[in-house]
Amino acid sequence: MFDLNLVRPFLAVYNLGTITKAAESLNLTQPAVSSAIKRFETVLGYPLFIRKGRYIDPTSRAHQLALQLASALELMDGAVSSEKKLVVYAGINAIGILPEMPAIQLFESPKNADDVIQDIKLNKADLVIDYNLPREGGLNFEHAFTDELVLMCDKENPVIGNEITMQQYLEAEHVTLKLFRQNAQIVDVLAGKSLPRKVAIEVGNMTNLIIATKGTSYVSAISKSMASFAQAFGLKILKPPFAMRTVEFEFTYHKKYQNNVQHKALREELRRLLNRV
Repeated sequence: MFDLNLVRPFLAVYNLGTITKAAESLNLTQPAVSSAIKRFETVLGYPLFIRKGRYIDPTSRAHQLALQLASALELMDGAVSSEKKLVVYAGINAIGILPEMPAIQLFESPKNADDVIQDIKLNKADLVIDYNLPREGGLNFEHAFTDELVLMCDKENPVIGNEITMQQYLEAEHVTLKLFRQNAQIVDVLAGKSLPRKVAIEVGNMTNLIIATKGTSYVSAISKSMASFAQAFGLKILKPPFAMRTVEFEFTYHKKYQNNVQHKALREELRRLLNRV
């Protein structure tokens, strides 16, 4: 019988490609993970990895073993139980759309895209609703829903009515949302150019964007999926006076779930809910 203390380090190294990342994910030291791999190779009687610079590549036998052990480990952990809640990562705009769903645990996606991919590979996240994630082998990417930006300002704004001109946009002071992954402001990313704005406040999430805009003369941009929340806080929604690209959100998940009945049903239901807005 395999020792789980050897199996888990092996699968972590197999999925993440380095001893360092595997050790971090398991909260172990690098020597402990390296030792576990060596002991596992001794038990099996054949090598599992070939070192290539900073990374290590699995042998053909390691590929076969990983498929078998991953399935067995899921069974032992109860991962295929119909009563198990699936862990779903999503952006705040998707979370704001979705109703309460007893079958899932919903978490806001980590800011770092590599952390998101790592959590999928380590089975910490069963499904991710996000955009522009790195393409990696072993993962599936499917269209989930399309979002876009609109502008907003306080209902009592003394200058801007139900429409905003380009001149009004440029003359106003702005609350801007910074995208941590692109290290840029969201309007500039989607407009495809840097717009000359008077930035009064820069925030890191849409909730703070609404709070900072309320009761001021500031203008800000928010996703259309969050517009109803902004309106509930006394803000009015405006069509931008310039063109911006849409944001294509995707379902990202491990390929092992592609034909899983429970997982497939969840993707279909989430797609239906996300596209109601």
